[in-house]
Amino acid sequence: MKKILLFNLLILNFIGFSQEFEVTQNGLKNKSNIENGFLVISASKKSTNQLYQNAIEYVNGKPKELDRVIKEEIENEYLLVETTIPQFMRVNNSGEKLDISIKYSTELKFKNGKVRYEITKLDMSADNRDRKLSFKGNIWIDYPIYDQKGKLRLKATKTNLENYFNSQVKELTEFLTGEKTNEDDW
Repeated sequence: MKKILLFNLLILNFIGFSQEFEVTQNGLKNKSNIENGFLVISASKKSTNQLYQNAIEYVNGKPKELDRVIKEEIENEYLLVETTIPQFMRVNNSGEKLDISIKYSTELKFKNGKVRYEITKLDMSADNRDRKLSFKGNIWIDYPIYDQKGKLRLKATKTNLENYFNSQVKELTEFLTGEKTNEDDW
């Protein structure tokens, strides 16, 4: 009986936050439905206005290492947030270690106790190089995570990107639903 109860709790916990990003050859996709590049955060106990206001508070309470700015907004409907992180990660590309800085845009759309979360633009530049980190491509042009045939080349980089973006979604979800506040990170 205890095993059944524990199993049910684990399943419910998994269902509560089952939407995650996965790094694919075509970019960040919804792990549950790779046709979609967005996730839906459900917060049915919150109004659209509460979700919108909480999102603004979340963006404005950014950690010091992030450069996060609201670029566009339509009250209670839409936010476009641009985030820049210098020296975000180090990539090992065939023995050469490269510092990668990222700049990305997050689109948040608010409707009926839900928030649509989508990374609409993602630039991953190698510091002091003309080349970029890309999802798929030619190793002589960029630093691709997947080669031209679709074979995974940079597994650790793929994992690091997934962990980062999924942690951002989880953190925003907790903030939007009131499970966490900016004061929790004093």
